[in-house]
Amino acid sequence: MGTLRTLFAIAVVLGHSLGILLVGGRNAVQLFYMISGFLISYILVERKAYPDKRSFYINRFLRLYPIYCVIALLTLAIFAVAPGIAKEANFFKVFQDAPIAADVVLICSNITLFFQDWVMFAGVEKHQLVFSTNFLKSDVVLYQALLVPQAWTLGVELTFYLMAPFILSKRRILVSLLALSLSLRVGLIYFGLGSRDPWTYRFFPTELALFLLGALAHQVLLPFYRDKLATVQIEKYARIATYLLIFITLVFSFLPVNETTKTLVLFAMFLALMPLTFVFQSKRAWDKWIGDLSYPIYICHMLVIYVLTFALEKLGPIEKIRVMGKMVPVDKLVVGMLSVIISIGFAMLLNRFVGSPIEILRNRFRGAQER
Repeated sequence: MGTLRTLFAIAVVLGHSLGILLVGGRNAVQLFYMISGFLISYILVERKAYPDKRSFYINRFLRLYPIYCVIALLTLAIFAVAPGIAKEANFFKVFQDAPIAADVVLICSNITLFFQDWVMFAGVEKHQLVFSTNFLKSDVVLYQALLVPQAWTLGVELTFYLMAPFILSKRRILVSLLALSLSLRVGLIYFGLGSRDPWTYRFFPTELALFLLGALAHQVLLPFYRDKLATVQIEKYARIATYLLIFITLVFSFLPVNETTKTLVLFAMFLALMPLTFVFQSKRAWDKWIGDLSYPIYICHMLVIYVLTFALEKLGPIEKIRVMGKMVPVDKLVVGMLSVIISIGFAMLLNRFVGSPIEILRNRFRGAQER
């Protein structure tokens, strides 16, 4: 599970810098939702890792916020000392052009992490902050004033965390919410919204189904595998499942299959095999270490892309080379490759100097059995 999580993070980096590779950015985000549902169910329902809800909330916030805060402050500092990069990102211009109400929402979400996903459903019309079904069709594109624009997914995660202690241990409620979420997705697709961004994967009520499917994978499939497979067998199948999913992740974008079909197959396979990848990770420290890079890679990569893109634009005219049958601008290819490499290195530093010290603090909010 750890290596897969980091490959999914890299898929998002490539999606923002080079194009759709690996499983693609959207699929990666939604697979992360499923993993989150699985892991949160594991720590709340099976391990009962926290003595109370407050400890759970504090622990989750400490997991997300410090690294986010470091990247947000660093981004703001770079925008301040290098106006050209800020101009490329359109950051300050949004605040200048947007109404006060939008500025307040953006400032609050940048500071707190909350409501960043809501920005994807807001726009500006006649200098008024309004609800929008398409955030790109706005007089001012508001998400461009998010210091860490990809962190809108954390708003979705935080909403799930708020609900998780109340629903994950109650199977009837969990299944009912899953049915409602899936029905809402079908309804939105039927009325023409569900197949268009931002409704495809940014709308929490429909994405809730993915978190809950992940939770059910923990509560139903993992016990099934443990019950039906002996220790030696489950180790064998965990290894096969993990390497199979890694292989599929690496070749997914090259498979000559209809996009919708292969995406549905990917999600079905991942849901079925995710418990086995968890078993694989639990027995291998190296896989967990790789997986721990996924969050900081995800959080830092847009800052890396901003700086690299700005730097390469100063080098001169753009040339193209043929890559896998497509003509790709050299600067875009370089940005894509360097973004992955630098983001991985940056993530290691973030874990070493931010994540590790915070982990000591997080341990104070875990139950005795988790220490």
